[in-house]
Amino acid sequence: MLYNVNIPALSELNWSLLTPYDLVITVAPQVRLEIGRFSLGLLPRILLIANPSDELVLSAGAFCEIAHDATIVICGEHRNESLLNYTFGGPASVFKHFMTEQDWSLRSVAPVKPIRIGDNVVISTGAIVVGGAEIGSGSIIGAGAVVTGRCEPLGIYAGIPARRLRDRFDQRMAELYAQVRLPQVSAEDVSKLPVLLARLACGEMALNDYMSSVRLLQDRPKILLEGSIGKGSAINLMKILGYSIGGQRVINTDLDAYFGQIWRKEGDNVRWSPDIFAELQLIQ
Repeated sequence: MLYNVNIPALSELNWSLLTPYDLVITVAPQVRLEIGRFSLGLLPRILLIANPSDELVLSAGAFCEIAHDATIVICGEHRNESLLNYTFGGPASVFKHFMTEQDWSLRSVAPVKPIRIGDNVVISTGAIVVGGAEIGSGSIIGAGAVVTGRCEPLGIYAGIPARRLRDRFDQRMAELYAQVRLPQVSAEDVSKLPVLLARLACGEMALNDYMSSVRLLQDRPKILLEGSIGKGSAINLMKILGYSIGGQRVINTDLDAYFGQIWRKEGDNVRWSPDIFAELQLIQ
């Protein structure tokens, strides 16, 4: 069913319509970011410095949250061993016209180090995640931490650089976490999760009863988007390029009309569905 709802605008655009879906954002022909469903809040916290040459520079899982003053920094590293720490960025890039490709490659810009973030990760206030960081699923990054390397799953990390303080769960809860399969729960059933998981955690509900209460998606729909690097190295979403399910492109005029509401300027009232792909019977 489609509902008439008022969704607060983000930068005057109703990006909230994208929340239930995996996003694949292409910023340049060879630069791609992948953000999992219900992790849309990561996007405003990402700084994409310059224009890296690697294809996949960021991958993030489902149900991730990040504080408003936390930052994910992609690219921008210098070659610290270089005698000249100057990248010829911004207006100075005009010098590229006077340099050979080999000379240009010797600038102090270091190769991009992709960032990997698992499912259900929390990045707390003031935390910074930099190139080469890998945060395992279910981990929590504490306030003010700086993540430079690998954080194993289901840990609580803090400090500079971030170090594991303790496990997030005991053994029983860790086993439950692996079994509830949060990334696959249908968007239509997400509103049930707080109650179901609370009952499961305290032993009021059996795992089989939980599994019968939610529908799991075999293939999660993806929204393909074009982006650009905007002011302050923030990523701006420009337009939707298409949709895919299970690796297959989907062409559907009803999808175009639904997601076309993102660019409406006359107000925040939209026609909303927890999962428009299910509403149109495009997924089982």
